[in-house]
Amino acid sequence: MRLTTANVRFLALMGSLVLVVFVGWLVRQRASDETNDSFRWLSHSQQVRATLYDLNAALAELQASAYATRLVPGDDAVRARYAGAHARFEPLLAQLRELTIDNPSQQERIGFLRARLDAAGAELDHIVDGQDPSALIARVAIGDITEDLLAEENRLALERQRHTDARVAFAEFVTIATAIAQVLLLGGVLWVAEKQTARRIDAEAGARSAVGRARLIVESVREPIAVVDADLSLVHANRAFSEFYGIPSPEGAALEGIGGWGDAALLQRLRDVVGQRRELWDFETEQEDADGNRRRVIVNARAIDLPDTDRPAALLTVSDITARKHSEEQVLELNRQLSGKIEQVTEVNRELEAFSYSVSHDLRAPLRHIAGFADKLGAQLGDERDARLAHYCAVIADSARRMSSLIEDLLAYSRLGRHALRLQPVDLQSLVEEVRSTLMSAVEDRRVQWQVAPLPVVIGDASMLRLAWQNLLDNALKYTAGREPAQIEIGCRDDGDAREFWVRDNGVGFDMKYADKLFGVFQRLHKASEFEGTGIGLASVRRIVARHGGRTWGEGETGTGATIHFTLPRHESIRE
Repeated sequence: MRLTTANVRFLALMGSLVLVVFVGWLVRQRASDETNDSFRWLSHSQQVRATLYDLNAALAELQASAYATRLVPGDDAVRARYAGAHARFEPLLAQLRELTIDNPSQQERIGFLRARLDAAGAELDHIVDGQDPSALIARVAIGDITEDLLAEENRLALERQRHTDARVAFAEFVTIATAIAQVLLLGGVLWVAEKQTARRIDAEAGARSAVGRARLIVESVREPIAVVDADLSLVHANRAFSEFYGIPSPEGAALEGIGGWGDAALLQRLRDVVGQRRELWDFETEQEDADGNRRRVIVNARAIDLPDTDRPAALLTVSDITARKHSEEQVLELNRQLSGKIEQVTEVNRELEAFSYSVSHDLRAPLRHIAGFADKLGAQLGDERDARLAHYCAVIADSARRMSSLIEDLLAYSRLGRHALRLQPVDLQSLVEEVRSTLMSAVEDRRVQWQVAPLPVVIGDASMLRLAWQNLLDNALKYTAGREPAQIEIGCRDDGDAREFWVRDNGVGFDMKYADKLFGVFQRLHKASEFEGTGIGLASVRRIVARHGGRTWGEGETGTGATIHFTLPRHESIRE
């Protein structure tokens, strides 16, 4: 059993109670022993004094009988009385010596007393024998010694009385203090026991509440859940389990007797889980539900310990994956169809490549011939040609060159979607400066005010990004041709997971109602006679930015200028 803080506190309190009871008993026992010793010594003093009194009485009796023989000479009764008093001295002296054997001063006095008694006895014997009396002085000397013995014994008795009183008082104090401590500790034990009981009651209530919540949760879960014992009999099953398999009262039912649980391999795996405390994960099988439908399910099981029994048990969960399996089959079918579509697209791409090759080689050659022969025709006519004929020849040559330029741009646009991205860090600051210098070298006579913000290093295809910036800056220069000075702004800002870039100019602008045509192939919002171009530039920008995982849009106002925006991801989330 794991010792908790409350258990340790309770054990310490019980130990303290036992210790106080034992120490109290020990102290009381010692005090009782000391009190008994005091009473014994006090009784001892009383015995010594009584013996001394008896000794004085015997001496007085001895002297009285001795003098009586003088008054009644020859009286045998008096002589017998004298002999009896004389015989009492020796036992009384022996008793007195025995009682005071632990007191050297008293022993010394008893020695003197014996000597005086022997002397007094001899004198009294002379009196009895009819000689002159002289024992009175001896008696006085003996009385001094006995008085000293009594005084010493009285002093010892008083001292022992005071010691006995102190021992009795101490014993009473110890008894009272021990009783108070025991009462306090008993109260503490009762308080701790009450707290422990209240805490246990609260814990049991909390446990019952937790069990109730857990049971409610298990009952509310739409996934079949059950607990089985070592015999694979149901100990408990939630409502979903009962509804899925159509069992009104699942407790006690044998698992193998339920429809769909007849798989021998599954049952053996479950027995291993219960008996050998193993685990079963994602066992896929087919079972029959309450309506007789075949369902694909996944069974999971693990060994558990039941709180109210020592029997081994296992927790089962059943997941119906029929819909998921159906979806997977549909996905596989769609993947097969997609593979077919990919093959078709691949074939179309091959045809487009062949077409591109044909356009590149077969169409450009006739266009070169048309342009060349138109120039030769103009030269052949020489001065004989009139203005109209010269105009026709110029139109033919210009149209051929424009057609050749359109074909070149179209081929370049198609290659943007086919070539793989070569991703690498690209310093846009250096790239934009390089493109700007190249374009400005062709229009050195123009006044252009550039405002270029600090640009970051991004991950991308350097050649594609250079083409995008070249098209954007070339458009800005082209559409600000009539402005003096031209103003072109290049900016950048963070936009969450992406960076937004823009090129803003003060050129001719455009009407926002045509903004959806801005990035279309061959879509032009101005006449070719006003601004040259093929209408491929912004379409190429959109395709390049899309290949890098960004988006493009434009804003403008007629006569005020235009702003072309695009974004690039901050990280390498770029489509190959």
